Amino acid sequence: MPTKIIVLGGAGHIGSVIVSELCNLNPNLEITIADKNIEKAKDTAEMVGGNVKVLQVDATAEDLLVNSLKGFDVAVSALGPFHKFGVSVLKAALRAGVNFVDINDDYDATEEALRLHEEAQKRKVTAIIGMGATPGITNLLAHYGAQKLEEVYEIGTYWVWTALDPTMGPAIVDHYFHAITGMIPTYKNGEWVRVKALSEPEHFEFPKPIGIWEVANAGHPEPITIPRYIKVKNVCNKGGVWPSDLNDVAKVFSTLGLTSHKEVRIGGHIFKARDIAVAITLALSEITPPEEAEKSIAPLYERLGDFALTGVGLAVVVKGVKDGKEHIIKYGIACKDASKATALPAALAALELTKAKKADGGVYPPEAGVISIEKLLGEIKKDIKIDLVETKMDIL
Repeated sequence: MPTKIIVLGGAGHIGSVIVSELCNLNPNLEITIADKNIEKAKDTAEMVGGNVKVLQVDATAEDLLVNSLKGFDVAVSALGPFHKFGVSVLKAALRAGVNFVDINDDYDATEEALRLHEEAQKRKVTAIIGMGATPGITNLLAHYGAQKLEEVYEIGTYWVWTALDPTMGPAIVDHYFHAITGMIPTYKNGEWVRVKALSEPEHFEFPKPIGIWEVANAGHPEPITIPRYIKVKNVCNKGGVWPSDLNDVAKVFSTLGLTSHKEVRIGGHIFKARDIAVAITLALSEITPPEEAEKSIAPLYERLGDFALTGVGLAVVVKGVKDGKEHIIKYGIACKDASKATALPAALAALELTKAKKADGGVYPPEAGVISIEKLLGEIKKDIKIDLVETKMDIL
């Protein structure tokens, strides 16, 4: 019998790349693309080739979703935004008794998913959540760097990504607005606290050609999960997007409350403010005067080249003590394909779960080490370059 993996949202922006990565990693898999858009699923299957099937699935129909998942070795979810679909899809996998991987990048969905740990153990289901780029690769690197030190007092995770990708869907924009709205969790002085989204901005240097970009506090899973598995006093997550003009637009939207879920009446119809902001953002390429778009984008292409349209920058900074000296370990990634950086870790984790013996079950983030962190990073580094800078200095 072939190993069977189902990819929920497998016809989408990231899901389709997960399907492609799975096929590349193991051509003998039987992969099912589960998506509400069956025609797009068929197109994706034809594009990927191999032993790929399609199944029409509506993730909002819980019982039907559960039945759709039964019989698979692993379910992978790329259904976003995760603050809407993350927990309900995980619950469906638990009911179906299927091991599970997702790329959950919303902090509140992560908190709720972790509360399902005991239920997953009872059902003998292993779920690895947030196994993408950020969270995902960032968590793995945080753990890997922390293992090198005797004491860790600070871990920072950082990201900046393109807002120009023409294949980007509304879920990614919704996620970004969710991350920069209201009071968000972070970890300070050994406690989870709430800070204002977009507070404490700084200019952070990513590997070339991405270089220095402004990032600020953003709501993400890393500060939620990392302190659970690494003894550390402070964990932050900061992010941003390019072009800078769009980053500024997002800040204005957030300040004006347009990224909230407050309802707005327009012409007798009621809309959520965020839905309006997402629609405007996705339509900017059509409504922005060409000369203004050129003025904003041309310098970006000159600076970033092939990275401008689909790239991402990631970084992890681990600060602590070893051999009586202060150590700062900085990992940096400049990847010209943000979709691959997100899809590859999920595909690798799904494959490892198909090989795993029946485990005790539970809901785990990447840094929990359910799958060998060294092995995952070793496989990731075959396709994605990870820079390392380590600084040592005497403790004053």
